Amino acid sequence: MDHLKKLCETCSQQQKVTSVQSKDPQHTDYLHVLKRYLVVKYIQYMILPSTNIVVLVAGAIGTLHVSVLLLSQTVSKKSTAVFISHLAAADAVLVPAILLEMCHQVVDIKFAPDGFIRGLIHNLLVMNINVSSLMLSCISLEAFLITQFPVQSRYIRTVRQAKRTSMLVWITVLIECVISQTEYIAAAESEELCLSPLFQYFLLIAPAVRGLFDNLLICFRFMNVFFYYKVYTTKSYSRHLSTRTGHCS
Repeated sequence: MDHLKKLCETCSQQQKVTSVQSKDPQHTDYLHVLKRYLVVKYIQYMILPSTNIVVLVAGAIGTLHVSVLLLSQTVSKKSTAVFISHLAAADAVLVPAILLEMCHQVVDIKFAPDGFIRGLIHNLLVMNINVSSLMLSCISLEAFLITQFPVQSRYIRTVRQAKRTSMLVWITVLIECVISQTEYIAAAESEELCLSPLFQYFLLIAPAVRGLFDNLLICFRFMNVFFYYKVYTTKSYSRHLSTRTGHCS
């Protein structure tokens, strides 16, 4: 009997600790920060053009804040946090693009042909847009799975799968940018590289790859709208059902 009493007391103490932790203001604080950051990113990459200076500045400030937040111990290491960390890392690609633009335009440093530098800056911007859009789509899909198939999708929504998916996104977008860069190299009349069969093949498929990614991003935008529509309707129905249940009781 004494052993059972001690066990019950221990369980009650653990429940109190977890309830206090769940009410921790820091926990709710970082959730609000991450939600606002995702809203800004959705506006930046899914609604407004990414070259909008106001949205770019807001996204950059949010990225710095979230990057510091993700390094702290207050953020739970879940799959959504993995996608958000890679979403913040995608903005780091803008740093070399800005530096190249400054060296090319302001300082006028010539370390490569103009066409090659122009293509490199363009592809760094494309990498930022494509990686960010795909990461946002992963977050949308995860929110959809949580609300629609919480039990069935549990084995998919893991940190390991999120890391693998993020790595696949980076590799795919990097390959696209390498293929696209061949067009700018060819425009710079680099004859030695044009003799390579692999270079010729990349140059041949570059327009098709670019068109494929453009169409995919358009499809992902419609998918994101559908995912969040289903999430919103499911949560609205759950709140309505809980309200009716509360009134009946």
